[in-house]
Amino acid sequence: MDMENRRKPIIGIIGKMLPQKEKDYWHREESVDDLRYLIVKNGGIAIILTPSEKTMSFNDNDLGDPTILSEEEIEDLHVQADLCDGLILQGGDGSFAYEEKLAAYAIGKDIPLLGICAGFNNILRALGSNTYEDRTKGHAHYDIDYRHHIDVKENTLLHELIRSKDYEVNSFHNMVVNKEKVEAYATINACSDDGLVEGFELKDKHFILALKWHPELMKEEAFTKRLFARFLKACER
Repeated sequence: MDMENRRKPIIGIIGKMLPQKEKDYWHREESVDDLRYLIVKNGGIAIILTPSEKTMSFNDNDLGDPTILSEEEIEDLHVQADLCDGLILQGGDGSFAYEEKLAAYAIGKDIPLLGICAGFNNILRALGSNTYEDRTKGHAHYDIDYRHHIDVKENTLLHELIRSKDYEVNSFHNMVVNKEKVEAYATINACSDDGLVEGFELKDKHFILALKWHPELMKEEAFTKRLFARFLKACER
């Protein structure tokens, strides 16, 4: 495709349903604006994808959503995904059946996919495994300045982007996973010092990357800049 006819890649940020607050008449959905900003800054167009489910009652936790979607609801999700050149699964306190279905579709169709925190969980679920709740709260640090060390595995996309075996990341999550629950499904690219998986990728796909931390809250770091530049480049296909 020549440069004159080349269009900006369209990136679908998969919306997160919010629990209805007391005395609030509206049901609400959100996308993290830091992600929209990073997409636009790197030459993309951001859109939000909304659930196709015929309900206004959604899961309220991140332990996995037991909802069974109808064939029509799943097909409608696929139509949304086909509008996009890449997808982002956001972090958040809840996870939803439609996120897992979109992750599975992206993997099957080799649509570039970036999963962050809960997005990591939903990609792993789409692959056939799962995370579990960390009752010690050892990784739940709601502090933008908090950092902990991770070991980055060589010969991975993540190592290529970070350019080091050592990195410091934030930690905002209660759901964790050990190596045994990931290594049969994906290539582990980072672990924390307590042995829990902090990232994985699919080597046989164009760009499928899952991170447990929030790079969108580390916008000025070189890794985040390289990450979103590479993701948007992958979405130009």
